[in-house]
Amino acid sequence: MAEANAQLDKTLTAKARAKFKALQESDFENISGLFIVGEWDDGDSSRFVKFLRPYVNPKQQTWGYLDWQVRQHLIYLSYLRHLNNQPFDLAKEAGRMDAKADSVAQADERRRQRNLLADSINGVYIPKNLKDSFARLDKLLSDTLKQQLRYPDPAYGLAAFHFGLGLWMRNSWQLWGGSRLQQYFVGLGVHHPDDMSGIILRSYSAYLNGKELDEKSIRPLTIDEPAPTAPPPPPVIDRKKYYTKEYRRFLRKRKIDDFASLPPEAYAEY
Repeated sequence: MAEANAQLDKTLTAKARAKFKALQESDFENISGLFIVGEWDDGDSSRFVKFLRPYVNPKQQTWGYLDWQVRQHLIYLSYLRHLNNQPFDLAKEAGRMDAKADSVAQADERRRQRNLLADSINGVYIPKNLKDSFARLDKLLSDTLKQQLRYPDPAYGLAAFHFGLGLWMRNSWQLWGGSRLQQYFVGLGVHHPDDMSGIILRSYSAYLNGKELDEKSIRPLTIDEPAPTAPPPPPVIDRKKYYTKEYRRFLRKRKIDDFASLPPEAYAEY
């Protein structure tokens, strides 16, 4: 990290160093234009990536950080402390990020376990099983939509509902995140949320047509896997073709006079 700080001192101009020195740790995720850091992180074979790998905990992804973002965060924090003449302990700071990731992961797991037993999540009733889902759909759907489900369009069938009603069920009934309905399907050997919503649609359509539900006949959708073949060689890509104007300038000068650092509110959705 000392060598990284020395390289950043050499590459950033006085103007850029002064700007970086005034940053807060919360600003790091909004930084762009420090191209030299991207060069250090270019591929798993990078010696700097190998050096930082022991400090990257996969659980950090639970609070929105990918491995390269963790490495980048540690580099930026080290440099900020360097500019402000403050101590930096790599193992300690990585451990602090690990602790936060573990805390988030544990909270997520506690919430998931509660949801597996809950009769409602976020104010939405969660059916116990297929028959219960039919009763819920009976109350929720209009007569027009029920008629469309009873006699689906011959051209598209029930697939026409995959991204409408099917998506609503996958999200609202927590077929992705975990719920008692999701666990019901897992008990039947169905593990993919797309299969779960598809089975509900097919079974509900049959129910609307007066057919009895036979849980023993429920099977996940299966796709025949193609025989394994050797992967084609990767295409040769001229990376220079995609270099931005700013990166080309950096390559010529090997100096960074400024970089982007947008505040969080710049990313607000309206």
